[in-house]
Amino acid sequence: MRCNKGTVAMLLLGGLLGCASAPLPPKELISARKSYERARASAAAELAPADLHDAREALERAERVFADEHEINEARDLAYVADRRAQLAEALGRMAAAERQRGAALQAYGELQLALRRKRAPPADPVEPVEPPAQQPTPAARARAPGGERPMVITKGR
Repeated sequence: MRCNKGTVAMLLLGGLLGCASAPLPPKELISARKSYERARASAAAELAPADLHDAREALERAERVFADEHEINEARDLAYVADRRAQLAEALGRMAAAERQRGAALQAYGELQLALRRKRAPPADPVEPVEPPAQQPTPAARARAPGGERPMVITKGR
């Protein structure tokens, strides 16, 4: 059986047009996919799983709308929401990781301070020398107070 060149060209052209008719995903959907993958590979998978789950659901919804209905505008809107949720999950994961590091640093700092206090603390047994109590100045010493002024004493009956 022989094929003529015109038939082959028509088949090739039909195949190319068939492939070209499928719309490309909007850039918002592509961005949402990348953001979700970045969040999934970050600390969010362990430290913010609920937020990562929300992002995945939003992305799946955007993918469904784009694939089933070819509603480009609605798919863009949903993809934008999915992108933001993925970014939020990633940020919350980073924040939780930083909080965990902060807690560990504070604990290490407290342990170090305690060790330093124990090292510097004097033993409890030795008797420390006791300083004599400070003596109150005598009235004569008060009279010779700076400025050469003497306190005025008022007595009754004189």
